Amino acid sequence: MTGSNIISLKQKVSKNCIGNKAQNLIALMQIKKINIPESWVIPWDWHERYIEEDDTVHENLSEVLKLNLDMSKTYAVRSSSSFEDSSFHSFAGLFKSILHVKGYQDLIEAVIQVWESVQTENVEHYLETLSISSENLKMAVIIQEMVTPVYSGVLFSNNPMTGLHEIVIEAVLGEGTALVQDGVTPDRWISRSGLWVAKPDKPQMPEEVAKKVLQGSKAVMGKIKNPVDLEWVWDGSDVYWVQMREITTLKDLKVYSNKLSKDMMPGMIHPLIWSINVPLINKVWLGILEEIVGNLPIEPEDLTKSFFHRSYFNMSAIGQVFTRVGFPSEGLEMMMGVVPKEEGTPAFKPSIKMLPLLPRLFGFILDKWRFERKIKTQLLDLNEEMKQFSPYPDKDISLEQQISEISNLYGVVQKIVYFNVLTPILVTMYVRMLERKLRKLGVDLLEFDLLENFPEADQYQPNIALAKLHNKLICLINDRPQLKKGDFNLSDVKGSDFEKDFNQFFENFGHISDNSNNFMAAPWRENPEMVLQMIYDYQAVDRGERDRIRFEDLPVKGINKLFTRMFFNRARKFTLYRDEVSKGYMYGYGLFRPYFLRLAEDLVKERWLDSRDDIFYLRWSEIQKLVKGGGISSIYQKIETRKREMQEYRDIELPEIIYGDNPPPLFSHFKKKMQGIPTSQGYFKGKIKIIGGTADFGKVEPDDIIVIPYSDVGWTPLFARAGAVIAESGGLLSHSSIIAREYQIPAVVSVAGCMNLKDGQKANVNGFTGEISLLEEE
Repeated sequence: MTGSNIISLKQKVSKNCIGNKAQNLIALMQIKKINIPESWVIPWDWHERYIEEDDTVHENLSEVLKLNLDMSKTYAVRSSSSFEDSSFHSFAGLFKSILHVKGYQDLIEAVIQVWESVQTENVEHYLETLSISSENLKMAVIIQEMVTPVYSGVLFSNNPMTGLHEIVIEAVLGEGTALVQDGVTPDRWISRSGLWVAKPDKPQMPEEVAKKVLQGSKAVMGKIKNPVDLEWVWDGSDVYWVQMREITTLKDLKVYSNKLSKDMMPGMIHPLIWSINVPLINKVWLGILEEIVGNLPIEPEDLTKSFFHRSYFNMSAIGQVFTRVGFPSEGLEMMMGVVPKEEGTPAFKPSIKMLPLLPRLFGFILDKWRFERKIKTQLLDLNEEMKQFSPYPDKDISLEQQISEISNLYGVVQKIVYFNVLTPILVTMYVRMLERKLRKLGVDLLEFDLLENFPEADQYQPNIALAKLHNKLICLINDRPQLKKGDFNLSDVKGSDFEKDFNQFFENFGHISDNSNNFMAAPWRENPEMVLQMIYDYQAVDRGERDRIRFEDLPVKGINKLFTRMFFNRARKFTLYRDEVSKGYMYGYGLFRPYFLRLAEDLVKERWLDSRDDIFYLRWSEIQKLVKGGGISSIYQKIETRKREMQEYRDIELPEIIYGDNPPPLFSHFKKKMQGIPTSQGYFKGKIKIIGGTADFGKVEPDDIIVIPYSDVGWTPLFARAGAVIAESGGLLSHSSIIAREYQIPAVVSVAGCMNLKDGQKANVNGFTGEISLLEEE
């Protein structure tokens, strides 16, 4: 380009001369069945000539404008810089836009205003925060035919604060400048899975117009896969799309949920348990997922994160798997409790992108159909490997050897975890298949005897063994009058047949504990007297005689009977395999306890720990480093800090959803909660300052929460000192929201009554959900 012409955006143009905003308009123009106003772009080499004070710029520009544009029409003149609206930076609201420009002289003046907006103090400050040289900032200019608006606004393809799969529409009467400059609170419509989940009580804009905007956006989202925001105008008959940009705030946003994880890994989790369990289990789950969909850009530690020493699942990482196999992310959001299920669960919709996965999927199904072979061969080998480890490990070995033994144990348990994850899934699958067959025969699964004539399953049921031991113990007490009922110990049963059976019970079930996924829990073998009392106290539950339906009683014949028998046999077999695998896992995983406690006792002797239980407050990697002689000086501080944290977090009310990697501030008591529209992400806790106008600017101290009625350009310096913003009016494109996003501080707008709050009131601002908690004095 030589600067001799301007470019119609109906044609594709190299990205290196017109900026992202113009390039986005070109992408919009390629989409059928949507309306885009006629648009042109002045490439940025014109701006370079202007900076160099080329005397011919005005004359040349006047000529090309007269040649390409209809001077009887009115135009909007907007910026399109080299960094603006990119995947990494938005520069929202920093450059000049001029509307209702008519005639080539006014057009030239408007173009110059856009060029000169590059050199403002706000732009220079923003460039400095991003470490971008002003020399690299180039400015192209968009000229677009004006559409006379009846209503206008913005549409977000995803919630711009939380990333949820919901379409957010904001609308105002007349021009969209009311959103940015005038502090107007817009109508707000939210659609999820095709249904309105939020709409204004007294809308200015008719619902039919909102539906037209929504419908048009679906055509855009069918072609543009990244989350975007779209500026639109309705002229009384048609919707026009005038701008599009990527929602940069969602680029790296992670969303965490404890909806399922609090059941799978309940309660507070000590650092050592976390550092063993998470890689142990997540690596297996990730491996299984990759068997189905191929390599994923996820590490095992990405699947979960610890907040307040509790487990949260990373929905963003898991969502990548869901979308890869064709399950909508909205379904994941419902499953994780982010949105209510009553709004309807989206259907599974395999897409053409799933076709390459079909060979892997069929291979996975075939491999798992043959899974019994792996159980019979590999599980036997794993049981042999496990025999090298004892519940009573040798104490006369070095610290380095102990670390090596724990690493070896980890490797064996890792292999068992694979079977412990898959076998229960296969049991559930076969039982469901059998249940479907039984239902067609009019038989309830609960009335069916799945384990008829299957004594092999009894060996894994402690209750059956407890019942037998209880009867033997009662007989022994009756035979030995000197034993007072309920007042005896293990020495009293020494030498009896009961003792042999008791020891065998310990051999079979001594590994059981209160929590099979937390080796802090002591197994039964550590408290034989407790187990003896449990045997004495055991009471069998009399459920009465029930005649269950046997397989041979089923009214089924021919090929149907063949398939029913197949699922019946597989459900029985895999129930047995599940119990066998579960026992191997609980036994092997439980061995971490004696091995780590042995190590802890030696670390206490070395005076690196105060007590053996302190080891549970260290991560496995820290323990390994400690044994190698590193990190000794800070180890006590880490332990004490984590003890204090776990005590502090013990009784807190946990947030079910956390946005981003930084946990929200904690508070135990609050006076009141207020709700607004979240427009800039983040969490902040601080003191409120009520700002009614410029006269109040002086009372704002660094990191105050500023409460304002609205804001315009003159309020911008205030935001540099603020920790968060609460505004009485506004929307996602209001000035206060735009500037808060540029300064990366939380903002909540449209908060009714916020100007009635008092200076000094402590509050917590949640820029993801729009919730404001007014805190009590500590």
